[in-house]
Amino acid sequence: MLVIQIKGGLGNQMFQYAFGQVAKSKVVYDTSWFNTQTLRLYGLDFFNMNPKLISYDKLNNLRRGYSSFFHLRIKKHNLLFENPCNIFNPKLLDAKDVILNGYFQCHQYYNSIRKQLLKEIVPLREINAVNQKYLDLIKKTNSISIHIRRTDYILLKDSFGFCGIEYYKKAIQHIISKVKNPHFFLFSDDIMWVKENFKLDFPYEIIDVNLGQDTPWDLWLMKHCKHNIIANSSFSWWGAWLNENPEKIVCAPQKWFADNRPIDIVPPNWIRF
Repeated sequence: MLVIQIKGGLGNQMFQYAFGQVAKSKVVYDTSWFNTQTLRLYGLDFFNMNPKLISYDKLNNLRRGYSSFFHLRIKKHNLLFENPCNIFNPKLLDAKDVILNGYFQCHQYYNSIRKQLLKEIVPLREINAVNQKYLDLIKKTNSISIHIRRTDYILLKDSFGFCGIEYYKKAIQHIISKVKNPHFFLFSDDIMWVKENFKLDFPYEIIDVNLGQDTPWDLWLMKHCKHNIIANSSFSWWGAWLNENPEKIVCAPQKWFADNRPIDIVPPNWIRF
């Protein structure tokens, strides 16, 4: 049995869930991380996913019972850490009898289960009137999502870093050179900053209606935009990756982490600035 830890924000949780779906061992998911902090909410139950969760007691029994380790990386308390993080490593798919800790943000893992994920990453809740209004507008325009991630990235600027206005200017310029009559839809965790700093010469909407447990609706709206400009964020990555427009243009930042470490998260057909 393979235990995968679910942790972090919704985008990270989706990567961890998806990795379990491509792993070769029988997989259960550990959500105990959410018992230790209050900054993030478990969010996979917003969608039509059905991860098999392991109880706290059974997890402790497994910790005591594991006598062997999968010898790829760090061995500590029956934990196997993804290391280096977010670099494609097909050997991880063979892991078993460990608790696997990582983010698995590598596009190469998930192409084989794309159809499955498109069926599962569907809201279980009925869409409300305001989001339906935006969704209708997204579907009938040459819609482009722009995601601006700021709050925790500003605080953790030495690790992540904010993409910066220049990145968005370059991405927008590229999009408008390719798309006629663009209509932009802006999403952010810092809406006030966006309202003060983003002034576009094209029609645009600032989506400021989805807070807290309603945040996944932003991802759902991004997914339906015809094109996407993402942040260095797993949240908007999923919005763009799930986008089913065969002619979509996706713009992504060249620099994903502040230290510019190598990553395998960005598919080769996405354009980086």
